[in-house]
Amino acid sequence: MKSNGIILLSSGLDCATAMWKVKERYQKLYTLTFTYGARDENVALSCAEKLSTLAGSEHQVIDLPWLRDFSKRSGSTLVSTDECVPNPSELELDNHAAASESAKSVWVPARNLVFLSIAASFAESIGGGEIVAGFDLEEAATFPDNTASFVSTMNSVLEYAVLEKNVTVVAPLMGMNKKEIARLAVDLGAPVEYMSSCYMPLGLDSGGRPVHCGVCESCKRRMRAFRAAEVVDKTIYEP
Repeated sequence: MKSNGIILLSSGLDCATAMWKVKERYQKLYTLTFTYGARDENVALSCAEKLSTLAGSEHQVIDLPWLRDFSKRSGSTLVSTDECVPNPSELELDNHAAASESAKSVWVPARNLVFLSIAASFAESIGGGEIVAGFDLEEAATFPDNTASFVSTMNSVLEYAVLEKNVTVVAPLMGMNKKEIARLAVDLGAPVEYMSSCYMPLGLDSGGRPVHCGVCESCKRRMRAFRAAEVVDKTIYEP
């Protein structure tokens, strides 16, 4: 058993499933949730707190107001209320050109580099540990900071960035697509109903579960994944 696991937890399906996959590996589990003005922030925070409690993790919220400003300046639809988030058809989900345009729309400047750097500082402050990210094969197709090469490069940088050489990044879902992740989440008994993937969630239901819009790209990828995996989807969508 390793000492510390530090989960980058946005509350989405990928990172939460990654946490459930590895959480027994560590003596102490920490979850870090970053806030920067995203549209889904209030719902995501509530879900991250719930997931952390269920996983037995110590949860910390780190606010990045300057990333909020940078994201607005770059025109990211994740923070801008003047632009619509991507709403592709299901056929377009596998169209590389369309998916790449969608990725540009929701891109937050150097987000994963920023998150991993802060997580590395946190990890070093507690004596080291593994930083767990929910990167996967499907996201890596359009987001370069979700790839295996990015993780490998970050670990090379960490050889110089931390004094004791005891901080590394791991991505336990790296070789998996969304369908495989949905099946894994169910097989692990993970609380899928508290995982929020939606770009524009409609709040929480009476049980504290996120209500997904069902029409944004992230929702469509999630719906398709559970359907393809042929497992029960406990996600709450707009009625």
